[in-house]
Amino acid sequence: MTIDNLGDLIPIVVIGSAILAGILWLIKAQTHMSREFRPNGGATMRDSMNRVEHDLRDIRGRLDQHIDTHNKGNT
Repeated sequence: MTIDNLGDLIPIVVIGSAILAGILWLIKAQTHMSREFRPNGGATMRDSMNRVEHDLRDIRGRLDQHIDTHNKGNT
């Protein structure tokens, strides 16, 4: 393929620019997403998941105690 005039070069530059812009967007999105999974003291998704997990453990413990209390009363 030979480029004889500027009209032949423009589509190549446009396609190359679009590919580079897409790669840049993917890198930025990945960087932002990876920040969400590092705890920072309360605002990230990871911090929220940690709070939910802690609350679930607490509820599970209290439910086990409640069930044990009722089982002891039936024996």
